[in-house]
Formats: sequence, structure tokens, C-alpha cells
Amino acid sequence: MTDLVERIERNRFVGREFLLWLWFESEVFETNLAPTGMSRCALWIETRMALSFEKDETLLKSASPAASPEAKEALQQGKLPREAKLRLTNGEHEFAFLLKGDTLSLSSVAVPAELKDKGDEIHEVFYERMRLLEELSATLEALWSDFLMLRLSEAWDGSIVPLLKKFARRQRVDESAYLQIKKKALGKKAPRGKA
Repeated sequence: MTDLVERIERNRFVGREFLLWLWFESEVFETNLAPTGMSRCALWIETRMALSFEKDETLLKSASPAASPEAKEALQQGKLPREAKLRLTNGEHEFAFLLKGDTLSLSSVAVPAELKDKGDEIHEVFYERMRLLEELSATLEALWSDFLMLRLSEAWDGSIVPLLKKFARRQRVDESAYLQIKKKALGKKAPRGKA
């Protein structure tokens, strides 16, 4: 059991890298993400983000914390996102939630209100909320799967990490070059145009 706990503790950084990658993708693709096997979605960081390295933490609270100079400065200091308040729009559905990198857990999840009629049965409202949570979960799982495929690919260290460093230094990242790297690593044919 202690081996399992030690392995989990040694690999907590992966969830923080996932948050960094979501931030990177949302900025490079202007919030227009295309998770494998799912419809396009919009995802961005809003109102709150905590970045940390060991015990040193930067907490940013604003309308757009990821766009603040302090956010990129924290990245340059070696800090990774520990948690972030995210907004995800999938078709007509809009979700807001706090994603914690260390545990990949969600909290403060707000789902769209589908059933507004006061005559709706309580169980119908419950089932609708569960369906919406499954939709959110499926989208996040597809994004996680894409991230893991990239993280475990040969392209990660050689191509993607240098792009993440440019991103941290507030330098322009070539969207089409990143898209080519991503498509190749995920085993997809790269279409012309956006992600």
C-alpha cells in the first residue's frame, strides 16, 4: 500500500501539467478546442487560478487570471497551475467548475438549467442534471486522453515542452505548427485550418 501512495505522490505533477496544457490550448486555439471523438468545445480559465511550486504559491483572482502578467511570471518561476476555475461551453450547454490538478477532482460544478418549469417532477430534474454531468465528464475525459497521448509521446519533450516554454515567456506560439505536432502525436491526419 505504501508503494502505491508513494507512486501517487511522485506523479501528482501530471494533473498540474494537464491544467497547464488546458490553459495553453485555450490560449493557442482561442478557446476553441477539439477533443478526440467529441464535438468542439470552448474552454477558458475564469476568475480564479492558483499556481504553485513546493510551498510557494501564487493565487490569482480576477475576471481573466490567465491573461494577467502575474500568471506567466509564475510559470517562469517554475510554478504550475494547482487549481483553476474553468468554463466550458459544449454546444448550447455551458458549465463552470473548479478543477484541482493534484486529484483531478471537480468542485463547485454549475450545470446549465434545462428544466425550468415549476411543474417538472423532481426526478426529471435529477436525471437531467446527471445527463449534463455525464456530458461534462465525457468531454473532460476526452481532453485528458488527448493530453496523456501527447504527454507519453516522443513529441512531448522535443516539441511540445519548447512550445510551453515560449508560452510561459509570453512569446507567440505558431498554432499551425503545434497543430501538426499534435495531430502526428495523436495519430490523426492534420486537416487544413483550425484544430
